[in-house]
Formats: sequence, structure tokens, C-alpha cells
Amino acid sequence: MAQSHQNRIHASVSAFQSASEGLIASLERLNDDVAMRAPQDGGWNAAQIGYHVATTNEFLSGMLNGSMPSAIPVPAGFAENPGIFNDFPSKIETFPQLQPPPAVTRADAIEKLRRSTSTTVQAIESLTAERAGGYCVQFSVGQLSMYQVADFIGGHVVRHQKQLERATQG
Repeated sequence: MAQSHQNRIHASVSAFQSASEGLIASLERLNDDVAMRAPQDGGWNAAQIGYHVATTNEFLSGMLNGSMPSAIPVPAGFAENPGIFNDFPSKIETFPQLQPPPAVTRADAIEKLRRSTSTTVQAIESLTAERAGGYCVQFSVGQLSMYQVADFIGGHVVRHQKQLERATQG
């Protein structure tokens, strides 16, 4: 039996909030030097990771609430692919507008994450059953319903929490 709209929204919000609170707590535990130190193997530092996550939260929130008009009505015969998240590559080059600035402070990243967490929760909670299941967006791995976009946001945060842990080791 399919989950009710209310249950799906609640699950997405809970997963996202938990992941976001964990990422914020991780950044808060770091001192500024560690948060802004470039990882040995290259890539973003911890502050940049937090900033990117916040920027992505804002971007995806716009998809969910319609302020960024990218969602289209689901095509005839559309069915959610329950394994779509298994198809995401381990490393994805993000859009230029989601790249963090070269110099971002830990405090700026935390502040932006807090704001974007609130905005994202509101966007997920604003989804009606019609929009959540009746609209989709195109991702590199295929079409995602708005329900799946809401699910993706929490997974995106978890993915970058792991990146932050790798970036701050050693």
C-alpha cells in the first residue's frame, strides 16, 4: 500500500531536518582554521561544503514551491522509479550557480544552512498531493516526482556530511 501524502511529507521533512541538524552540528564543532583548510586531496573545505549544501537547499526549495519554474506535469504513464537514487554517480560536478565561493567562513556557512533549513522545511511542507505526485523535474539520472525531490534533499545533505568528514580528517 502506498504511503499517504502526509506520511511522505513527514518522512521527507524528518530525514532532511535530521541530516541538516547533523551537518550544522559538525560545522559548529570545528574551529575556523579546520573548517577553512583545504583538504589534502583537493576539493571544497568544510565551510564551502556547508555553503554549497545551503545554496542547493535554496535551489531545490524553489523547485518544490514553484518559485523556480522547472517542474512540469508528469507525462502520461509516468511512474516513480524507486531505485533512481541508486543511479546517482558517486561524484557529480555541480552547476556553477551552486558552487561555493572560494572564501567562505564557517560562521557564514552555518548561518546560511540554518536559513536554508527553515526555507526547505517550509517548501516541503507546502507541497500539495497534486503537486508532489503530479509534477516532476528532470535530473541527470531521470525524472523525479516532487516527492522524490523532497527525498533527495535529505540524501544530498547526508552525502555532503560524509564529504565534510573526509575533508576534515588528518
